[in-house]
Amino acid sequence: MQDEKRGNEIVFFIDKEQFKATSPTVTVRSLLTDFAKEDPGQTTLAWRHGNETQKFTNLDEVLTLENGMKFFVLHNTPTTVS
Repeated sequence: MQDEKRGNEIVFFIDKEQFKATSPTVTVRSLLTDFAKEDPGQTTLAWRHGNETQKFTNLDEVLTLENGMKFFVLHNTPTTVS
């Protein structure tokens, strides 16, 4: 018996792009690779809530998503100077 719960999707954003997840828990690595399509070796996921910014450096950290959460991706590669 398969139980599909519709309407229980969690809406969140990464770099202003909207995503939906069916599970409230997800790893930092999954947010970067599966949703944002970023290389976790070259980027860091961060979260902004009000004036607070939190960087997630542990790729295996499990986050609990809430509707409306806003993440952004920081690129770790140095900028070149010409």
